[in-house]
Amino acid sequence: MSRLRLCHTPADAYPPPPGGAPESGIYGRLSEAVRRHLSPSAASILAEPVASPDGLWIDWYSGLAGQPVPLLSLPAGELRRIRNLLEDRLQALRALADRLNPADPALAQALRQAATYPDETAVYVIDGQPVLTFWGYGILPKHGSARTAASPASSRRARWPWALLAGLFVAGGLGWAATHFSLWRWPPWGPDYAAMLAGERAEAERLRGILVDRQSDLARSLGQCALQARLDMLREEQSRLAAELGASETELANAIEICRAREGLDTLRKESDALNARIGGLQNELAAKLEKCGDGKLSAAVAEAAKLRGKLASLQSKLADKLARCGKKPPLAKTAEATPPPAAPPVPESSPKPVKAAEGLPPCPGERPPEDAPDVAIVLDASGSMRIPSVLDGNAAQLISRFESCMQSSGLLAPVICADLIGAYESITQAGRGPTRLMAAQRAVNNVVGGLPADVDVGMVVLEDCPQASDYGMYDGAHRGQLLQRVNGLIPRKGTPLGNGIVQAANKVDGVRAPAVMVVVSDGKDSCNADPCAIAAAVKAARPKLKINVVDIVGDGAVGCIARATGGDVLTPQSGMSLDQMVRQAAKDAEKPAHCK
Repeated sequence: MSRLRLCHTPADAYPPPPGGAPESGIYGRLSEAVRRHLSPSAASILAEPVASPDGLWIDWYSGLAGQPVPLLSLPAGELRRIRNLLEDRLQALRALADRLNPADPALAQALRQAATYPDETAVYVIDGQPVLTFWGYGILPKHGSARTAASPASSRRARWPWALLAGLFVAGGLGWAATHFSLWRWPPWGPDYAAMLAGERAEAERLRGILVDRQSDLARSLGQCALQARLDMLREEQSRLAAELGASETELANAIEICRAREGLDTLRKESDALNARIGGLQNELAAKLEKCGDGKLSAAVAEAAKLRGKLASLQSKLADKLARCGKKPPLAKTAEATPPPAAPPVPESSPKPVKAAEGLPPCPGERPPEDAPDVAIVLDASGSMRIPSVLDGNAAQLISRFESCMQSSGLLAPVICADLIGAYESITQAGRGPTRLMAAQRAVNNVVGGLPADVDVGMVVLEDCPQASDYGMYDGAHRGQLLQRVNGLIPRKGTPLGNGIVQAANKVDGVRAPAVMVVVSDGKDSCNADPCAIAAAVKAARPKLKINVVDIVGDGAVGCIARATGGDVLTPQSGMSLDQMVRQAAKDAEKPAHCK
């Protein structure tokens, strides 16, 4: 609790009481007793005395708040009210002393003594409450002075010069004392307003410093709030743009697929027409040669016709698929139904002889049991970075590298810190700058899957977003068209769960009894807090016949440890091969052996 100094008085302003001047120790006991038995307001009547080290001065303090005013300076009405209140408080102290006397006679006596004061110049008023200084000093006796006998006029006239000189001397001494001891102030032991003013000024300086600190903290907090609001707005804008970008990419992928289908439409029609004409000619030639040719030539013609008929059916299937994507009906099926080829007479078929593998060479497709055919699992990266064009000049490649490094190291503040790189990145990845990395990878996968033997099963796992890769299933030779259709419909998404993708792809293949190949096509490292190198080593330990070949599109070596952990190959653009060649090289262990026709 803060204290207010009432006045600074000489210690000998009044004669001390018989027991000595009150001090802080007895004040504390009296104040505590009055507070406990009466009230805090009753205890506020006694000011706390604090003597100077030399004992010549006493400072009087009060716990009340306000401006201390001498009692005798109050107006008449207020003066009467304070006198009545003062008398009530003193009477309460005397009554309390009587109550405490049996238990603590010394405290009771000190309380009775404290209920006395010398005169009303020792009384101050703070916020309507009386406060005593010099309490316990007792009531001063009124000193009278006897009148001296009148002296004769002649005697007075004889002494007046000396009396005048004595009066001047006394007046001079009083003036010097008043100037030296600041006695012009009345009462001279009243409040030290200069000290109070200095204290208030010091407090004002302290509060001014606190205010400056608070203003600085407020400005800093307002700046942080503005930055947070800006960051929230940028996050909302980023989410909106990401949604719009995803929709645009889907629409673009669909448009590109339709355009591809339309481009090959005329070629397929021409090939189909030529095959139809050739089949018709062969069938007519076959009918004419039935009468002339033997069984050997007839069997060769029948086999050629069957081969051409199978090729025609395949072309018609592809054409129907592309027409369906373009939103048209396949006219070739109607033509085949309207003009059926002429029926050929039945010909006895010769049983085909199985082709045996050469001595010491692996069996060819068709010779080996289905369970001995190798399995292939393709892990295809479809993360957001795969929307970057597959061919970049030096400046664009350097900017892409700076952008990816900034986004990875900036965390939540990446939209703000990397703002100058985002626009340049979007201008590079926008449509019209050539095929993207994903488009090139889709084309390479199409070419490789289409050339695999019919008895090889192919599984597909796609890296689209964290925390898990997407399982696109396992396809035998008869259903590869469905696999390629799903591959061609991919669009770049977000994260790269490479470690999880390796786990899912390994679960699709054998790798224990029969050999298996995993082809990883990616442009970066795992972005989902996994360790693909350790995962690849664990997979190799569980499936010793599994080999993982990595096609590193960027060639920065970030995913090379996956191949090295399984004895596989790492294929990068530095090898001089195209992406098609690299993917085909990665899947070479599952292709038809060179000695097989």
